[in-house]
This record gives sequence, C-alpha cells and structure tokens, in this order.
Amino acid sequence: MDFNWLKIQHFVKDALKVDSLPGLETVLFLIGLQEIGVIVAGMSPKRKLEVTYAGTCAVLSQEGYYEKTGTDENGWPLWKELKPFEPANDMEKNDILKRLVVRYFEDNYGL
Repeated sequence: MDFNWLKIQHFVKDALKVDSLPGLETVLFLIGLQEIGVIVAGMSPKRKLEVTYAGTCAVLSQEGYYEKTGTDENGWPLWKELKPFEPANDMEKNDILKRLVVRYFEDNYGL
C-alpha cells in the first residue's frame, strides 16, 4: 500500500510540475476537481473544502459509504450518505482514504 500511495503522489507531483509530494488533502482536492469537472480561479477556503469533500465522497463511494445522486444547478455533484464513515482514529481514517485513493487512480487512470 505504501508503495502504491507513493506512486500516486509522484504521479500527481509530476502532473502538477511541483517540487514536493502532495499530501492526502491535496490529492482529495484534485479528485474533487475531477469530479466537479471545473477549475475555478480564486476559490475561497470554504469552496476548497467543498471540493475536497467531493473528492472524499468520490473515493468513499467505492466502498458504499456514499452514492452520487446527481448534480445541482451549478453542476456540482450531489452525494447521499449510505452508511457512516467512522474510523477508530485519524491514522485509520488516513489509511483507508489512501487505499481508496489508490483504487480510484487504478480504476480511472490505470496506475
């Protein structure tokens, strides 16, 4: 898992042409942008959290935690919670999200 997560980090780093490896929040933000399909310049901190939430819902939907139910009038995805995501602690939460991010990239980008 660690190797695959590192592979995703390098893929994103190279795609963005940045010097440092992105963290989980950055990768979830980018997945959220992909799910929304729009890049908005000058996003507010609140809007960035909403984009990250969309990315988080997208990866958690692979395990049946959320289901995409459509889009709102602005084209943003709408998610329905199907079961609570309640990891025991932050370490478990990050491990689960990283595993699901790896699967997302495998399924969508063949990595």
